[in-house]
Amino acid sequence: MYSVPFIDIHTHSEKHRREIVTVRNIFPGDGFAAFTGRNFYSIGLHPWHIKSQDENNRLLQMVKEALEFDHVCFIGECGLDKVANSDFNEQKRVFMAQAFMAEEFKRPLIIHCVKAYGEILEFHKKLHPEMPWIMHGYNANVQISQQLAEKGVLFSFGENIFKTNSKSAESFKYLPLEKIFFETDEYDGDIIDMYTKGAEIKNITIETLTKAVWNNFSRVENSLLSRF
Repeated sequence: MYSVPFIDIHTHSEKHRREIVTVRNIFPGDGFAAFTGRNFYSIGLHPWHIKSQDENNRLLQMVKEALEFDHVCFIGECGLDKVANSDFNEQKRVFMAQAFMAEEFKRPLIIHCVKAYGEILEFHKKLHPEMPWIMHGYNANVQISQQLAEKGVLFSFGENIFKTNSKSAESFKYLPLEKIFFETDEYDGDIIDMYTKGAEIKNITIETLTKAVWNNFSRVENSLLSRF
């Protein structure tokens, strides 16, 4: 029995377990359940789903409307993807809109990034955001990790952490505990397995790691307790 719950910062699963706090990703227009104590939500316009400017503006308005609910407490996933079959300039416009929204609504930003870390760093330099930016499904090298970490960016690790000598595992080993989250995303396994692997890589106990991630969650969502 662990003293604090496990955090799954980004999942598409609707499963609920008492020992896990989830942040389930939804898309504009999706329904979501009433708050039960451990089910939080993120909402955003993903770069894969970029359409026309008018349609994107309509979807962004739906994101804003969902943020009126307190337990929809993260924006994203949103971001930049140079492999996606959508206009990159429109991706940048939509990402900036959601980054500004994060500041307006005081919500952390969950970021999807593929081959666009330079652009993410440039946007961060321009915006100087007060709200945390969290790189989801993180799988970049230690050099990029260092640049992002220096900006105060946080990192969420998924199933790539299981791959020996992967960029994900190397960056996880490099980063300090106060920068780290875990996520299942669309992974069908157990988030606790990721914590177990992470503890092995860091050569610490799973209890130490679980407490560190809980503290990170409490810190980025600093109004969590007072909001409810």
